[in-house]
Amino acid sequence: MDVPTIAGLGDGPGPRWLTEDAAAAVAAAEQRPFADAEYERRLRGVRDRMAEAGVDALFVFRPSSIEYLCGYHTAETTPQPLLVTGSDTTLYVPDLELGRALASSRVNQIVYCGYTDALRGLGAWLTHAVRGLRGGARVGLELRHASTPPVAVRLLRESGAEPVDTEHLVERQRLVLSDAELACVERAAEHTRAGVDAAVTAAREPGATDSSVAAAIACALYGAADSASAWGPVVATGRRGGIPHSTWAGHPLAGTTFLEFAGTCHRYHAPVMRTLCRGRPGARERLLADLARTALAAVLDTARAGVRCSEVAATAERALGELPGDVVFHHLFGYPVGLAHKPHWMDGAPFHLAEGNDEPLRAGMVFHVPASFRVFGRSGVGLSQTFVVTEHGTRVLTHGAAEPIEL
Repeated sequence: MDVPTIAGLGDGPGPRWLTEDAAAAVAAAEQRPFADAEYERRLRGVRDRMAEAGVDALFVFRPSSIEYLCGYHTAETTPQPLLVTGSDTTLYVPDLELGRALASSRVNQIVYCGYTDALRGLGAWLTHAVRGLRGGARVGLELRHASTPPVAVRLLRESGAEPVDTEHLVERQRLVLSDAELACVERAAEHTRAGVDAAVTAAREPGATDSSVAAAIACALYGAADSASAWGPVVATGRRGGIPHSTWAGHPLAGTTFLEFAGTCHRYHAPVMRTLCRGRPGARERLLADLARTALAAVLDTARAGVRCSEVAATAERALGELPGDVVFHHLFGYPVGLAHKPHWMDGAPFHLAEGNDEPLRAGMVFHVPASFRVFGRSGVGLSQTFVVTEHGTRVLTHGAAEPIEL
């Protein structure tokens, strides 16, 4: 795709630095991680879904879904929507983000406004978008996620469009990863393995703390990576490991230490949970490890294309049996992972391996199994893997045995 058309809102002159030569040079500064054909395939799929939903256009606000469709990514967090129609894509950005848009995106048009105008609201962008559509156009919005500003509904109506909730339209397509995407997760898993190795080495140092282990993990994850993880690393030692979502705070390692983190490749994630043991684990910690192994094995042995998500969860529940009264478990046996932006790598449609989701698995779906069990306020054990669904079963993408690691 050539350099996109660039248009500014308002009557004033454009930035003097935005020359044709400068725009062309910036557009060539970075290589997108996927071929044009990959983006075209994604857009075709979304446009087919738009036609099924009966919408004329789709406004996408979720940063990871925008990157999925056109490649655009930036550290800026103000809403920067992508408009998809049957034939065109238009990216709306503040003028300060024109460089990132040119360097990373594959769109037909970039429309910009002043940076402070973008921070104040979306009105001008949505009005511009609706002006290019037919009167009363049905415009899809993914209202089930917090990245879509609620005010967008009112602004679209005021502009003469009919907003439609498209219910995770893009995210549902993202559930099945292409071969090119799977290659990114596999490369991410190599960084994850480096993080595990670094954690073990750091934990064996005299005077090791949860913070020093977290620092070693972060160094290993970022040292050879091209992108940061959307969350973590989580390092919770001793009693704090028994408090869900606690993390490092400068405490010396004691007993079991719960780890959770993900390596990345082009923002595709491969999470794992691992548990370090200083000395032989106690009886309760050995029980927690057994429960984690049981849950993980049940999922990996049951999941395959065509099996309902609820069936996978029910099989794992039966394998676990009734849990002891002091054990904390979330009864979530897997969630989809892949391309993700902050605040978390659990970034996509709510398509979980859990009771209540009777939809079938499809080959190419990738899940993380968060097999974490805790004695509340005492200790925690997590042993997990990231895997891909195949026609005949599962293939684990992360490395190393899901076993407690004795220091």
